[in-house]
Amino acid sequence: MARILLAGCGSIGNQLGEQLQAAGHEVYGLRRSAVAMAFPSIQADLSKPLPDDLLPADLHYVVHTGTPSERSDAGYETGYPRAVKHLLKALQGHALRRFLFVSSTAVYHQDDGSWVDEHSTTHPQRYNGVRMLEAEALLEESGLPYSAVRFGGIYGGGRSWLIRRVQAGAEIQSEPPKYTNRIHQDDCVGVLRHLIEQSEQGAPLHSVYVAVDDDPANEATVCRWLASQLGAPDPKPVCAADPASQNKRCNNKLLKTTGYCFTFPDFRAGYQAALDHM
Repeated sequence: MARILLAGCGSIGNQLGEQLQAAGHEVYGLRRSAVAMAFPSIQADLSKPLPDDLLPADLHYVVHTGTPSERSDAGYETGYPRAVKHLLKALQGHALRRFLFVSSTAVYHQDDGSWVDEHSTTHPQRYNGVRMLEAEALLEESGLPYSAVRFGGIYGGGRSWLIRRVQAGAEIQSEPPKYTNRIHQDDCVGVLRHLIEQSEQGAPLHSVYVAVDDDPANEATVCRWLASQLGAPDPKPVCAADPASQNKRCNNKLLKTTGYCFTFPDFRAGYQAALDHM
């Protein structure tokens, strides 16, 4: 079994840690604040260099699932490239099998409805994508085996902003279609656990994976379906000004070649589960 450090233990990190521990792995969670967890915790602030010998010896995997302290350029710089830089320094001397970094599809700049995958160009226009890409570059430069897992919009696990938006009768862009890319929290955890399992079995892994479900549905389709399930009025369609962003459509084929099967392969499956628990 492997010795695994989860750097950042919010809802995804906690859920992943509990599953990995149940599977027999030795799990440690690192986070800013002292919070009781089902596995040993380490309190540390990754915005600062880590003290010597803080980390457990001989780590096999590090999974960075941290979140920014605030939704700003400064928050993302601190939470991603700076945190990764400090982790990499502290990991010197560890025979790491793989560093898994939770990145984002925000690294893609495409907004014309085109398809993107792991080989698509990345010229992010907003600070979140820029800082995520900086962190990915640090991992590439480190020489360590790593995988940047680019999650789409995460939902589930108590995240209900889109449901509330539909209930409130929000307007939606109907023309041109605006595509959306998402992944349920349970699948976020499932993907990370799956990649660790694949590595443990000796399977070769890529340095980048796009992790979204099978259906990059347009926003109008998603909101109308939610309205019908909620018994709410159809969202008011709005034709966007020209030129309008259509976002992009993310392709998950590379991830699926590893053998991963989604628990929630599309928005209907995931949101139905959420609605059933409301």
